[in-house]
Amino acid sequence: PGVTPALGADALSTTHVTLAVTWMAVLAGIIAIGVVLRAAMELGERRGRFVSAVTHELRTPLTTFCLYTEMLADGMVSDEEKKREYFATLKGESRRLAGIVENVLDYARLGGTRRTHMHTVTEASEMLQRILPTLERCTDRAGMRLDADVSGVEGLGVEADSPTVERVLLNLVENACKYAAEAEDKRVHLSARRIDSRRGPSLEIRVRDHGPGIPGAERRKVFLAFRRGKRDADSAKSGLGLGLALARGLARGMRGELRLCGDRAEGAEFCLTLPAAGPSVR
Repeated sequence: PGVTPALGADALSTTHVTLAVTWMAVLAGIIAIGVVLRAAMELGERRGRFVSAVTHELRTPLTTFCLYTEMLADGMVSDEEKKREYFATLKGESRRLAGIVENVLDYARLGGTRRTHMHTVTEASEMLQRILPTLERCTDRAGMRLDADVSGVEGLGVEADSPTVERVLLNLVENACKYAAEAEDKRVHLSARRIDSRRGPSLEIRVRDHGPGIPGAERRKVFLAFRRGKRDADSAKSGLGLGLALARGLARGMRGELRLCGDRAEGAEFCLTLPAAGPSVR
């Protein structure tokens, strides 16, 4: 056959380029498969947490409904005082079910089309003064006391949806009442101040309690949906594990942020930050 002709420099270069492109395509395919598998596993884990959390939360009120309605319908309860007690329990459980469904639907809306709130420019101190009575009623029902100081934000204008801000703060106060109920200090602290940064002025609202706080290993996961801490999951406290995830989503919908502040040895402290609306309101 004779002597095999040697490949020229151009042919060798083309071969190298072809092999390099081929291996890059193979590597990209492997990475893409890994990303898809990881996303599928995370989706499966989220679905599992959702089913577990919702099933756990629905079981108790549904069991109460079935038992009490059956007893009332079959005439097994003749005492009028007992009937009123049963009806009051059914009323409370119906509100609990409605709250669970509302939270799940609201969280589902956060992942879809962004909700359009009617944000209005309002004076921060006035907005908080309107919200405080609702928060005080919440702490009173739980045997706690709200210690509020909002005097430091007078004249600061914010562009926000007042009912949404109230819902976020109410979630934080309810959590404080739930997890700090056994603390010696029954106060729930709410403070507001103006902070200035490179992005401009903003309103910072802090909610702090004197409960056991959040362990360091769980601090990074506290805002994940349908996830409760091991201590909370083992306790008898009810909860869907959705409140903080929903609250953060609502805060971000107002161009704000909700985060866990500091590293306190006692209690938990959350910070809600909302951007100021241009010049301060006079």
